[in-house]
Amino acid sequence: MSGIFWIATIVMAVVAFGFVAMPLLKNDRKLTMLIVAVAVPLLAAGLYMQLGTPGANDVSHQSVPAQRPAGTAAAADASASQVGSVSSMVEGLAGRLRENPDDAGSWLLLAKSYKHLNRTADALAAYEKAAALGQYDAELAELAGGVVTAPAAGAQIFGNIKLSPEVEDIVLPTDTVFIFAKAINGPAAPIAVLQRAASELPIDFLLNDSQSMVDGVRLSDFDEVVVTARVTRGGDATIALQGLEAKSETIQLAENRHLNLTIE
Repeated sequence: MSGIFWIATIVMAVVAFGFVAMPLLKNDRKLTMLIVAVAVPLLAAGLYMQLGTPGANDVSHQSVPAQRPAGTAAAADASASQVGSVSSMVEGLAGRLRENPDDAGSWLLLAKSYKHLNRTADALAAYEKAAALGQYDAELAELAGGVVTAPAAGAQIFGNIKLSPEVEDIVLPTDTVFIFAKAINGPAAPIAVLQRAASELPIDFLLNDSQSMVDGVRLSDFDEVVVTARVTRGGDATIALQGLEAKSETIQLAENRHLNLTIE
């Protein structure tokens, strides 16, 4: 029952009471005081029921559970969606590598993706396969304890190859980069060769015994080598595109140091 109904009822009661008591008011002051004493509390009670609890109309609002700010909720949903997308991509990549386990670049991408998801053990396992196929990454190598791990035992050469700004417009993504090592005192042919797409530049690389070009001739069989990085077009490793290549000084394999080569 609404407060307005109660007020109307009380007012009508007071008026009716007044009509009955009015004839007596002229002769009895005490009765007048009694009427006032009864009417005022009744009116006050009616007003209190309508106005005395202003928060009552807000009860429905108070019962609504607290909501996260719209921006916070949206950011959380976006973050969860992003993690889900990366996880889905990683699982798809892992599936493709089961069918094509010799794809060195994909192994490295998988290792980096696992690292992004904080799956350290999986990242190291994938990087070990990438390293065995000639891939090198400084951050993953550091994660592995600063040592590039690879199934192939023996010597290894690792480093980075990039293009100088002056030749970046010459090289196309479809060109090929050959990275190879030749022994100072050995056969004329390279003793370890790695082939990569120019679109991957700058390239982290690793040369080891698994990339031997001649059966029975390994990188570990020699003490000194020269490393060359050459850009080619058409797949002929013997012809550098417009002479674009970088060549190291003589490398002592025992030093196991990181090389930085710039093609210009």
